[in-house]
Amino acid sequence: MSAGQISLRNTFIVLLIWPLIIRTALAVPDPPHTLTAEAPVFGEIAIEWSDDSNDEDSYILQIRTSPQANWSSLGSFNSESKNVTLTGGDPTANYEFRILSVNESGQSASKTASIIMPDKFLNNPFANISQGKLFSLQLIANNHSKSQSINYEASPLPDGLLIDSRTGIISGTALEDGYFNVILRAEYSSPEATPSLARLALRITPTLKVPQLKEAIPDMKMIISGSPIIINLDSYFQDQDTRLAIQINTNHGNMIFSLFDKTLPDPVSNFLTYVDRGDYSNTIFHRSVNSQGLNIIQSGSYSLKDNKFISLPTDPPILNEPGIANNRGTLAFARTSDPNSATSGWYINTQDNPGLDIGNSYTVFGRAINNSLDVIDQIASFPTGSHDVILNNTSYTLSDFPTTDGQAPSFNGPENVIRVKSIVRVPSISYEITSNSNPEIVQTTIEVHGLSQNLALKPLKIGSTQLELSGTDIDGNTIKSSINIVVENNYDAWSISEGLGPDSNSMNDRPAKGILNHLQSYAFGGKALDGNDDEERFPEIIFLDSNEEMKPGIKLFHRRFVSDLNYSVQVSQDLKNWSTIWSTVDGESSPLITNLQKDEVFSKITISNIVEEKSKSQQFFRVVTDYIGTN
Repeated sequence: MSAGQISLRNTFIVLLIWPLIIRTALAVPDPPHTLTAEAPVFGEIAIEWSDDSNDEDSYILQIRTSPQANWSSLGSFNSESKNVTLTGGDPTANYEFRILSVNESGQSASKTASIIMPDKFLNNPFANISQGKLFSLQLIANNHSKSQSINYEASPLPDGLLIDSRTGIISGTALEDGYFNVILRAEYSSPEATPSLARLALRITPTLKVPQLKEAIPDMKMIISGSPIIINLDSYFQDQDTRLAIQINTNHGNMIFSLFDKTLPDPVSNFLTYVDRGDYSNTIFHRSVNSQGLNIIQSGSYSLKDNKFISLPTDPPILNEPGIANNRGTLAFARTSDPNSATSGWYINTQDNPGLDIGNSYTVFGRAINNSLDVIDQIASFPTGSHDVILNNTSYTLSDFPTTDGQAPSFNGPENVIRVKSIVRVPSISYEITSNSNPEIVQTTIEVHGLSQNLALKPLKIGSTQLELSGTDIDGNTIKSSINIVVENNYDAWSISEGLGPDSNSMNDRPAKGILNHLQSYAFGGKALDGNDDEERFPEIIFLDSNEEMKPGIKLFHRRFVSDLNYSVQVSQDLKNWSTIWSTVDGESSPLITNLQKDEVFSKITISNIVEEKSKSQQFFRVVTDYIGTN
């Protein structure tokens, strides 16, 4: 065989191997062959597994509470991880774990490992307490030798709670709210006995407080002809439990949630970004689970358009912030096995879900208001199934999909999909005028502008009245406040209502466009800062037919029921010597008044000079307004 033939053969072999290299696919990694789960301390679960593959990219830890339950992911771990410690746990449940080995080609599952939490303490490890209410819990350690005594410890306990070390009774009145992990310890008198350890999760729900007045609404003085007074009620009332609230409007009723913005500002802000953009409008509840260890309804991921499901566009994921328990009626972010993967998806706990408080847990950021639980329960009661849908223009199967009739989603005919019509912000306090002692004096209106709520007061009649106003928070707690209102007809009240303030030194000033000064505007019913209607209010010279003889007169607006102002009509022939022919002292019965029209604020009067003049010379009229001040 020649060298050229060898060379050719070698070249041919290379050409065959090269395509094989291109087509070689990465195999699914082998799962761990061993997996153990132990509970060395009550409330802690130690998970260990073997690394039996060289090509896994990561591991996923999954949990379920029974062979019939669905697997739930607790977290993702890098390929170097071989163990993890979980905290929490329910002694009434048997936990089952498995590990998934994952790479780009797929995943494989290990055999399962089961564990029953040790009952070194016979108590349920979860206790719900109401802040401000008396609480008592008897700790019972598993004392196998009844003859030995026990010394109990519990730390850290929230303010207001103490433990009796001899009896094991935790009692008192919790002064703070929150989620507390308390380590329990039982020391036995026998030196050979191993101390018992446990965790007690105390969930202290805050006492729902009545709204408070940040400051009293001041008594009001109004001018009869003045503009309405607008009072921003949110400046005076404050909900002590809720600052931000939202309403989830569904085709099966509405739900209101208080948001935990003080404790979790970033998650709440993330949720409200989707809310304010309207992203949740026409979305669906795509998942409903009602099984041992998991009871939720889930939404926020898919919208409904043209009889198809579309994934919601999402913002960058947020950091997981666990710590608030998944109690019934709480609102939390859904996520993948990666704890920091939450975006738009959310779920509502339809029952207490202590299993969701294990490990990294989930970010709980709101609570349902009591009446909302009825809607939550209704949605949770609908039957579920695995249904084929069109998602993002692709056939897809949604598991645990709720419909009203258990059938596949129907968009034509009777709609059986549970839809979220919209999610909107709502005020945390609503207001009501519960009484008005004299409604003829002031007209009252509650004006709502988005989240802002104002009390509008319009003066109708001179006098006084007392308003009783109530503010009710979203939990149904109410506070009341009284406002005394006096409707006056004097310059000081008018100047304040017109934005001039109480300083009477400005009464001789006038607006740039005005003919009348401020005192004259008050007298004739003008606007202090405008002056555009001065000419309409200015006294007018007219001619009256008297005994077939035309005689001059004057027509003017006269403010009624004033105590700080005198009007007088004066006449002159030479603009030097003036004589008074009528004043407010003469009253409305004066014979010089030839025409009288009056309303609640003004009299429109016409005064004629019927005094015989010696000559037929010209006559001049003027109206004098004298400010005499208030008594």
